[in-house]
Amino acid sequence: MSFLAIIFVFGLLVLIHEFGHFIAAKMMGVRVERFSIGFPPRLFGKKIGDTDYCISAIPLGGYVKMSGMIDESMDTETTGADYEFNSKPVWKRVVIISGGVIMNFILAVLVLTFLNYSKGKSVLPYTEIGLVGSGGTAAKIGFHPGDKILAVNGRPVETWNQIHERFLEGLNDDIVFKVQRGEQTLSLTFKKEWFNEENSEQLDMAPNLPSKVGAVSPGMPAGKAGLMRGDEIIEIAGVPVADWMDMTEEIRKYPGKEITIKYLRNGQEMVAAIKPVEVLETDSSGAQITVGKIGIGFYSVHYPVSLGEAIEEGFNGTFAMIGMNARAIWWWISGTKSAREIIGGPIMIAKMAGDAAEAGWDQLWYLIAALSAVLAFFNILPIPALDGGHLLLLIIEGIRRKPLSTRAKMTIQQVGMAVLLTFIVFVIYVDLKRLFF
Repeated sequence: MSFLAIIFVFGLLVLIHEFGHFIAAKMMGVRVERFSIGFPPRLFGKKIGDTDYCISAIPLGGYVKMSGMIDESMDTETTGADYEFNSKPVWKRVVIISGGVIMNFILAVLVLTFLNYSKGKSVLPYTEIGLVGSGGTAAKIGFHPGDKILAVNGRPVETWNQIHERFLEGLNDDIVFKVQRGEQTLSLTFKKEWFNEENSEQLDMAPNLPSKVGAVSPGMPAGKAGLMRGDEIIEIAGVPVADWMDMTEEIRKYPGKEITIKYLRNGQEMVAAIKPVEVLETDSSGAQITVGKIGIGFYSVHYPVSLGEAIEEGFNGTFAMIGMNARAIWWWISGTKSAREIIGGPIMIAKMAGDAAEAGWDQLWYLIAALSAVLAFFNILPIPALDGGHLLLLIIEGIRRKPLSTRAKMTIQQVGMAVLLTFIVFVIYVDLKRLFF
């Protein structure tokens, strides 16, 4: 399942991006010589009309080869034929080069719109802290289990979603939390100088959640036993549980062993036999341990969303993803954050795709939307060999009112390709370092 998810995610993103260039080229009257998923060498394919549709060996992207375009394919000859890329006016070439980025942006908006409309808005209506990570950012700020967060930077909060949103908005600056602790009202501060520390942007704490069933994963023990969204679990293997933490800790004790679960459904007490699956995890000391899981998510409140609201959220979510990536790149360039914290390549994406597939199709599609927005952002950067680099050359040509020489274009593309390949190697190195060390 994870392998199929990886193929699906990579294939869809590349296909959509290259289809954007392909359809724009066709609309502008440019001949497409090759539509490739993957980079050369070519493995197999079929030529239909003027276009060779193929699969190539290196699965790090894809490309559309257009007649008469001096690009990273290092072609240097043009004939001046009407169907060639360089024969078209600047505005048509801008449309063609922008096609991939536009399609990635549209894909992200459409996916987020569909998810918002079909699933509604999911909210955790809790602001009381149930768990604080040991030695992490939340502990450094001074949070304790049982604290109730009232406001962030002077803005009241009513949900856990709002707490995280306000925290992310305020990163790289002081963030003040208004907290109720027993009879006291306190101000706790995230200091901006902490942001330089590794993983400081991860607010490692969890809300105090009820032991109520949210999503039920298909094929997992909870679903097979008949548990449904809204069921409130009150006892695990004879042990009463008061909240989500109590419940999960008890379930984790019984990997591969059948136990009884007592729960309430519409006020009626029910009992089910269930056998938690065995899951391998790494504990805080780095040791491998086996724990039990039954395949349920915590309960959140869902609000219906109109089509208009879903479309608005689709655009807002896509722009938010792009904005966060722009901020992250700046943090890396400025030295605020390390490459290991910011940069992820094909290995990391593959792992995320596998994890998302196991979590459910909605999580997989959300990942696709996020990656599509990221792909749109990175491809529009003014780096030679990327779409943004081609656009920059077209802008220069438009300002000069004459094209750059073939030699100049070749030099720029060769340098750009060398930089891009070096960056790809660096990203894979970061992925491997993160994976193994």
